[in-house]
Amino acid sequence: MRLGFAVKVLGAGGNQTTVDPVSTLKSNDARRWQSEPHVRQSIEYVAEIFHYLAKNDIHMYRMSSDFAPYLTHPDLPQFHNQLTEAAGELAELGALARKYDIRLSLHPSQYILLNALDEEVARKSIMDLNAQAQILDAMGCGPEAVVVTHVGGVYGEHDVSLQRFINRCRVSCHYEQVGMAFEERMW
Repeated sequence: MRLGFAVKVLGAGGNQTTVDPVSTLKSNDARRWQSEPHVRQSIEYVAEIFHYLAKNDIHMYRMSSDFAPYLTHPDLPQFHNQLTEAAGELAELGALARKYDIRLSLHPSQYILLNALDEEVARKSIMDLNAQAQILDAMGCGPEAVVVTHVGGVYGEHDVSLQRFINRCRVSCHYEQVGMAFEERMW
């Protein structure tokens, strides 16, 4: 069994690292688009988190869904090539995760709805889901690393809604790293 946590490091005195009590362990480059954030900065932050995890014998970590800022934003194409631009650094980060035996996951935001009634919402959801799977691929992660998404809303038609999810996954999700989380209240 592996124990881990999601995104924010709250140990060692809040967000403080035990290596340097003055600095915090950030999970992603959260600057606004005007400041030109980049996945390279997120990689540096997450590498420090991996060192922290190894030091504390933690072997599972859920990376921020904002790890690659604005990666799929339709109005900001200048951010769409970050994974290619940082391919070497992503591979190094993946190697570090393997060195420390850290299993990784990503969990897209609540706005990712593969079974959405609105085709445009579904299209954007698929794009985001595939982009997060591409991050794991670029890191050289195997099938043990997953992108977990919720099935989505029932929309008053449980079976139809589930079938819409399945159909979109079959046609559009091109990565074996996609996993599902079910909402107990609805499913």
